[in-house]
Amino acid sequence: MDPHDSSLSVRIAHHLREQIITGEIPMGGKLNERQIAEALEVSRVPVREALPILEAEGFISSQPRRGAVVHLFTIDDAREVFDLRRELEPLAARLAADRAAAGADTGALRAALAYAREPVTLAPSTRNSDLHEEILLLSRHALLQRMSGLLNGRVRWLFHLTPERDTDSMWQEHAELVDAIVAGRADLAFLLAEAHVERGRVESLPLLADRLPAPPAPARRRRAAPQS
Repeated sequence: MDPHDSSLSVRIAHHLREQIITGEIPMGGKLNERQIAEALEVSRVPVREALPILEAEGFISSQPRRGAVVHLFTIDDAREVFDLRRELEPLAARLAADRAAAGADTGALRAALAYAREPVTLAPSTRNSDLHEEILLLSRHALLQRMSGLLNGRVRWLFHLTPERDTDSMWQEHAELVDAIVAGRADLAFLLAEAHVERGRVESLPLLADRLPAPPAPARRRRAAPQS
């Protein structure tokens, strides 16, 4: 990595995020600043600056005496991701369809749909996320894009954990959604996106229940000693 790149910390965060999503850095694993800096041939400063980016996205947490540790993604986390997706993605689809109806260029969205079906080596978690990202970009809603940006990494994490869901039927759902957006049919786009997320929830959660740990039990409060 070029140490003179002003976005070096962002690039390091991206690199570490990909390693976490693919499992190269396992859940619960510790991120050692010195080892990361040596592996990437950079100083420890941009590595230290990259870690808060990952912490804000929920990929790592800072723990006393342990430093930065990869988040232990639980089934409750997965449910929360689907909760937010069901609220945000239908809205993005509706806004994107409104923009298309007003004459916005939908070429990038249609290209992303075609690319999502190509038999390429790029992981389906990336190709499917790229398609959803194009819908967000077309929506031209800055706050929605910002909120969804924080969620996108966790969505890709879930996609990676359930690769068997990358099927022709999923692509067909995407195709119907893109067709509705390109045609400017906002209400239909909203409903298709909502149904798409809900089907993902129904099909993914049983799989994830066997692959993700249960949330840790809450710490028990110690009873105060009775006063004499």
